[in-house]
Amino acid sequence: MAAPWLAVVLRNVPWGEVIRRAPEIADGARKLWQNVSGKQQEAPVAYEQADATPYMDDDDKAARIHALEKRVAELRGQMVETSQLIKSMADQNAQLVVNIEDNRRRITRLQRIVVVLLIAVLVVGWKLWQLN
Repeated sequence: MAAPWLAVVLRNVPWGEVIRRAPEIADGARKLWQNVSGKQQEAPVAYEQADATPYMDDDDKAARIHALEKRVAELRGQMVETSQLIKSMADQNAQLVVNIEDNRRRITRLQRIVVVLLIAVLVVGWKLWQLN
């Protein structure tokens, strides 16, 4: 019973808009995955370097601080990309929810019309049967 309702809903989804935004979301997801998967391998190296030399001179500390600031900037960039991707997906999800709700209302209205027409056909059929 749910299959016809689902087919109607899926038929009325603006697939052109969904398909138009799909490359944008896929690119964002690919960038996010590359950033996250590529940076996870670099992180242990920084920890090993920090543990290896507990007493550093000022030049080493400055270089380490610069490297950490660079890493923080990269993480902020990843956070911005992630939030843009999430916003894009949330916008698309909201649009789909609005369209599904609109389709639900249409289906409810059509169901009521079908019930009224079915009752009318039954009444007319009953009247015609009584005339015979």
